[in-house]
Amino acid sequence: MNDKFVIGIDLGGTNIKGALLDLDGGIIEKREIPTLANAGPEAVAGRIAGMITELEAAVRDTGKSVAGVGIGVPGQPERSTGEVIFAPNLYWRNVPLVKYLRRYTGLPVFLENDANVAALGEQWRGAGQGSANMVMVTIGTGIGGGIVLDGRLYTGSNGAAGELGHAVIEPAGPQCSCGRRGCLETLTSATAMVRMAREALDRGVKTELSKEENLEARDIIMAAQAGDRLALDIVEKAAYYLGIGLGNIINILNPDTIVIGGGVSRAGELLFEPLCRNARANCLDCAGSIVRIVPAQLGNDAGFVGAAKLVLQDNTKKCII
Repeated sequence: MNDKFVIGIDLGGTNIKGALLDLDGGIIEKREIPTLANAGPEAVAGRIAGMITELEAAVRDTGKSVAGVGIGVPGQPERSTGEVIFAPNLYWRNVPLVKYLRRYTGLPVFLENDANVAALGEQWRGAGQGSANMVMVTIGTGIGGGIVLDGRLYTGSNGAAGELGHAVIEPAGPQCSCGRRGCLETLTSATAMVRMAREALDRGVKTELSKEENLEARDIIMAAQAGDRLALDIVEKAAYYLGIGLGNIINILNPDTIVIGGGVSRAGELLFEPLCRNARANCLDCAGSIVRIVPAQLGNDAGFVGAAKLVLQDNTKKCII
C-alpha cells in the first residue's frame, strides 16, 4: 500500500482547497482556487476535477497512484447516490457531484458534509489524534459539529447527526434561523456575541466597543483581552451557555475528547477556562473527569485532511485499499 495516495477536497462557497496525502495523512502537496459558484455546478465540478488532475500528476511519474478522492461539501449530501441535496452557499439542489467527478477523473469519489470531514481530520491528524470517541464543535457565524465514535464518523439514521448548534439550551431564548428559540448558536456563536454587544450598546452601556463601526466577534475578543468589562461579560456568557451544551454532549456520548474550532476559539484561555469549568459543572463526574476539551490544530487544513480519510474506509467499514 506504500504505492498509494489519497486526495482530499474541501469545497467552500468562496474557495476550493485540496491536497494530496499519503496513507498516514501526511500532506504532500496543496492547492487552492476560487470556487466561482455562479458558473454553475458542472463548471465547479470541472474546476475540482482540474485540481484533482494537478494533484494526481505529482505522483504519476513515480509509478504510484491515487486510490480515490474524498470531498467535503457545505450542505446536505446523499451519500448513497453521491448527490448534494442542498448547499445554500453554492445555490445547489440535487447536484450529482460524485457522478460528475467520476466521469471527469475516473477515480472513486466519497462525499460527506464539510463539518463532518473537519471533525474526521482533527481526529486523524489534529487535536483529536488517538481519540476513539471525539466531538468537534466549530464556533463561527453559527455552530457546527461532527461526531466520531469508535474511530468512525457518526452521521445518524439519515445523516443529520452532529447539528450541535441546534440543541435547545434556553427555550425562552433568542429566535434561531431554524425557527426555534434558544438554540446553542443563538447564545454562543460569533453572531450571538455581536448581538449581545449591540443590545448592550443600545442600552447605553459604556464600553470600548462603541468605537467599532462594523462590530465583529474578533473585536469583542480583543476588547475582552484588553480588559473591557462588557466584552468580558459577553465571552463569559457565551462560555456559560456553551458549557451547558458541552455538558449535555459529555453525558450523552461520553467522548474522551472535545475539539473546539472556528474563529471564536482563538480567544484562548479567556474562553477555555470558563468553558471547561461550566462543561464539567453540567455533566456527571464519571464522564467529565476523563474528557479533554482542547482547541483545534489543523485550521483550514482540517476539511481536506478529513475528506482524504474518507477514501480509506467505505460504508461497509472496510478499508478500500
